[in-house]
Amino acid sequence: MLTEIYIKNFTIIDELHLEFQEGMHVLTGETGAGKSITIDAMELALGKRASTDIIRKGNDRAEITVLFDIKNIPLAKTFLQQNDIDNENECIVRRIIHKDGRSKSYINGSPATLQTLRELSEMLIDIHGQHEFQTLTQAHKQRQLLDDFAQHGELMQQIQRLYNNWHTLQADVDHLNQINQNASSRIEFLTYQIQELDELDVTTEDIQAIDKEHKQLSNADQLLQNCQTAIDALDHHDMPSVLSLLITAHQATQSIAEFDPKLLAAAELLNGASIQSEEALNELKQFLDQTDLNPERLNWLEQKLSKIYDLSRKHHIKPEELPELHRSMQAELGQLENKDELLAKLQAQIQKVETEYYKIAKQLSDGRKKAAKKLNALITNNIQHLGMPGGVFEIQFDTQQELSAHGLEKIIFMVSANPGHPPAPLKKIASGGELSRISLAIQVITAEYSNTPTLIFDEVDVGIGGATAEIVGKLLQQLGKKTQTLCITHLAQVAAKAHHHYQVTKTTEQNSTAVKIALLDREQRIQEIARMTGGIKITKQTLAHAEEMLS
Repeated sequence: MLTEIYIKNFTIIDELHLEFQEGMHVLTGETGAGKSITIDAMELALGKRASTDIIRKGNDRAEITVLFDIKNIPLAKTFLQQNDIDNENECIVRRIIHKDGRSKSYINGSPATLQTLRELSEMLIDIHGQHEFQTLTQAHKQRQLLDDFAQHGELMQQIQRLYNNWHTLQADVDHLNQINQNASSRIEFLTYQIQELDELDVTTEDIQAIDKEHKQLSNADQLLQNCQTAIDALDHHDMPSVLSLLITAHQATQSIAEFDPKLLAAAELLNGASIQSEEALNELKQFLDQTDLNPERLNWLEQKLSKIYDLSRKHHIKPEELPELHRSMQAELGQLENKDELLAKLQAQIQKVETEYYKIAKQLSDGRKKAAKKLNALITNNIQHLGMPGGVFEIQFDTQQELSAHGLEKIIFMVSANPGHPPAPLKKIASGGELSRISLAIQVITAEYSNTPTLIFDEVDVGIGGATAEIVGKLLQQLGKKTQTLCITHLAQVAAKAHHHYQVTKTTEQNSTAVKIALLDREQRIQEIARMTGGIKITKQTLAHAEEMLS
């Protein structure tokens, strides 16, 4: 669960440190006080993309650190272990955003990518925003909520894997069928092209060796001449040579070094030079003996290279790519000549994958329908308590025959807000107030069955009040008894149900705005709830009512 958050130089926050416990937490404050800034900072720390605008004016960087207790979150511990990150009972996520746009992220001191942060965050927190009802009208979100509620993660992975296999095989079949339309002309074309490459008969290594030998032979005359010049310089019988002079110099230096040891180093250097010169002479003589002018060989090499370059230009590739082209053409020709056999194999594979797909898809469908009955009852009960006494929620299944990555049915959330009205798709509900209450009912129920240890509700109670608000508070309080919750609210009825209450205030000093968040004791909570219910002027009656709400 979430245990601490430290924020520095983030938007209008100078420095802030908050600690969290188990249960339901609420953050309250005046409109515009910055209640959602803490959530924004947490999202940023956990991988959300950032701009330099979030850095507090006058500072070079913003820093956010979030601490989680993960001793009871084996999924997160395994994830850290798989990423070679220290995975003790505490997980510390730290992110720094610099003014020049650079961003650095760490998990338990180890550098981490934004993608790693985002993957980790899914195991630690689940944020429900005030505009969540907009995404709840989308088909993919409805399907995801039902599958999450039914814990279909493994089945969905199997369905997606089978669908991807099936889709790849279908693409291969389509490709073969397309080739079949002009197979005879293609076979004739490939046969001729392959014959040319067969006659060339070279590997990539052959091409490199031929090119190297051609360069040597085409320059053989100059090579031999320069080689002989070097040999003559090193060892010429009719005049002083490099080798003879070095030997003489070494002998002279060696003889006088007996009288002055300081010359020993020079003598050794001259001796080494004469040895190396003699070795070089031997290498040159060997090269001279092994190299000769061979016009016939040179002519053969030139003809071979000419064919190589002609074919490479013809196919618009580099010479060394010709062998690979040869292999690919042979493979394609083999496919064409055995296309019927290949097609039969592919069809058999498709049949096998389809059989397995339908088997898993049926398990998924049965699981969805079973979970839908339970979810229908739970959400219907919730919306009836949220000011819609005749409301009904049900999940409709639209079966489809075509395979998809999500199973064989479309999931449609249906709602009837009033008695006697048949259920209609959630996206067609006209009333924003009804939609927000239905959304809240869905979020609370699905969150209750979530495996995520920390649930965050960012003003999800917008658009409700009165007795309905009190029911929302009770629902969130019950949820907080099972899992850690953090709620940003403007409703006193919700705030009064919290186990821990924080007040957000915004102050302005010397043309600088700052946000402060404080954990309230009971007396302070009475004052804050009185403010939320009674407005600017707090009376004895509003204080008494606030105290009663907390009782």
